Amino acid sequence: MKSPYFSACATPKAVQRMLGHASAAMALHVYANLFEDGLDAVSDRLVEVRSRTVARDLWRVKA
Repeated sequence: MKSPYFSACATPKAVQRMLGHASAAMALHVYANLFEDGLDAVSDRLVEVRSRTVARDLWRVKA
């Protein structure tokens, strides 16, 4: 089950404040198990973003 807060892209600090955790680190510790399945998706997304950035930089005309 995914946290509705993190699914809505809330930051750890926002989750901490909304749920009354002592720190953002505590909020991440409590919900860390929610992120394990997403590691491959994050890696794929980073590769995609990096590829676009490299392609854009290669085609950019330098003045």
